[in-house]
Amino acid sequence: MSNKNLGHHITNYRNVFIYLLIGTALTVIASYVDFNVKDSIAGAIFVGLLIATIKGYLVAANFMHLNSEKKMIYWILMLTVFFLVLLLFIPLLWNLNSLSY
Repeated sequence: MSNKNLGHHITNYRNVFIYLLIGTALTVIASYVDFNVKDSIAGAIFVGLLIATIKGYLVAANFMHLNSEKKMIYWILMLTVFFLVLLLFIPLLWNLNSLSY
């Protein structure tokens, strides 16, 4: 591995570290913000999950080296979404089944 290639990796890891620090600071700041959505915490949950998703992507893509495996990751993501939707509709299907008797 040449020094130029090693320097590129060090720069990439440093940038990801800085972005994760910024994400952590945003998480702390968001914990003090009052999201008034008619006595609901949905806004706070959305902001928290959005920040966590971005930070999770940075870790998975860079430290777990998943950038080069995009095709497989997309297939697994689509399969996960399919099963999530299926599992979310199971109670609805049970309810429809009990109404027909």
